[in-house]
Amino acid sequence: PQVVVFLVHGAAMAGGLGMACAGDIVIGTKDTRMALTETAIGVVPAQIGRFVIERVGEFNARYIMLTAQRFTAVEGKDYGLVDFLVDDMAAGEAKLAEIIADVRRCAPQANAATKKLLQANKQLGPQEMIRYAGELFAEAVQSDEGREGVASFLEKRKPKWAEES
Repeated sequence: PQVVVFLVHGAAMAGGLGMACAGDIVIGTKDTRMALTETAIGVVPAQIGRFVIERVGEFNARYIMLTAQRFTAVEGKDYGLVDFLVDDMAAGEAKLAEIIADVRRCAPQANAATKKLLQANKQLGPQEMIRYAGELFAEAVQSDEGREGVASFLEKRKPKWAEES
């Protein structure tokens, strides 16, 4: 249920790149080298394949997986592997801190429910998704977190979870 952010630098190869694909947000330094090298050594990128395909789409996944081509994070951004491209680790750490601050402004349970919503969108049909989204929203509005969020908005103050971070 937590927001998962990867900051990749150096080499993001094979399972390491696959793990990054399973994250919510990926930051990459321009000189990071990337590849899915499994097929080059006679194995299948099976465990991480789903996450790679979801992140980059089937066409790009085919190329990346079937060629074991090595590329930089600059190209990785074009494939959809990298969300934020930075010059170096210092810039990467600054971007990471910015993202963490943004996430901490959000209600933890609301983020967890939003991740459920994102996952459900891959599995449910349009009508089922509308129903499920409505249920999640109703639960959130009635929760302690939802009541605190609305109260903080009306009172023009930070919600309690944002004050704690």
